[in-house]
Amino acid sequence: MRSLHISLLLAVTITTTSFAQQTGRGTLNQHQPTDEAQVDAERSLKSARIATESPITAVAFSPDGKSVVAVSQSGLHVFAWPALDRLRTIKTSASNLHCVEYSPSGKCIAIGGGNPSEDGIVEILSWPAGELLTKFDDHSDSVRSVAWVDETRFLTASIDREIKLWDLEMPTNPILTLEGHSRSIHALCLLTDNKTLISAGIDQSVRVWDLESGELIRSMNQHIKPVHALALRPGMDGLPMIASAAGDRTIRLWQPTIGRMVRYVRLDAEPLDIAWLSDGSRIVASCVDGRIRVVDPDEVMVTQTLYAIDEWAYAVAIHPTDRSILVGGSNGQLRRVVP
Repeated sequence: MRSLHISLLLAVTITTTSFAQQTGRGTLNQHQPTDEAQVDAERSLKSARIATESPITAVAFSPDGKSVVAVSQSGLHVFAWPALDRLRTIKTSASNLHCVEYSPSGKCIAIGGGNPSEDGIVEILSWPAGELLTKFDDHSDSVRSVAWVDETRFLTASIDREIKLWDLEMPTNPILTLEGHSRSIHALCLLTDNKTLISAGIDQSVRVWDLESGELIRSMNQHIKPVHALALRPGMDGLPMIASAAGDRTIRLWQPTIGRMVRYVRLDAEPLDIAWLSDGSRIVASCVDGRIRVVDPDEVMVTQTLYAIDEWAYAVAIHPTDRSILVGGSNGQLRRVVP
């Protein structure tokens, strides 16, 4: 399987120039040392900062692929694709935003966050109008992840250690609450059967739930530090496979329906978010050092390390059709990476 070659093309960021413009390079081979010119370029990039913006904590492509959304403490930001021109900013009631997810039809968007130690909030907006349809605020701490089950039902996970299932037609109270995590829940992943849920978080566990009965099926505990992200491998025949990314610097591959950890790869920097290419051939991980690691899930090896942004890369997403990679992170940086 040939390696994925990626070059850094475009940046919408607070820095005056992109790393690719300064060095004329877009990738760094995993097995080659960083040369002096690259180190100097990174230092130049850091010194070029001229302002401070809120970090981008989550990104998502619209279903038609014509725009992207990014959330931060300053609200929901909408950008044109692929130019990444800012189109508008939508203010929200939560002071901290952590997650954003389109409904299956793309007619609604869920934005999750809250006010720490006070409440967890999810706002549902119509799309593309961006008008508030309803708000859910039953969590007692910030919402960290949201996942749609279908066009009216969605799940939320919170720092309050609870997972709740909601219905837009019954917004007053959740229709199901799942309890079992001992600390904050940071990630949710729904299998294609729409009844098997995977969750993970600070307590280091990856848990499998039956949404029909509300019962915990199993808990998988191989991670030794908090789990930041989960992602379902697309295009799989047979047993479904998910990937998890954690503070122990590993990405682990699981078959959750049988409780099996298949394999894992250890990175040289902590991964904060992960996404699969649409054909399931590679995992893309955004990391604390602002770089992207491209991982072959079958050979369990890093095929490339790529310069992406300065400092922490909190969020990554893959374009639905053109395989472009979007990275968001510290100081409001948002960049496009293209195969």
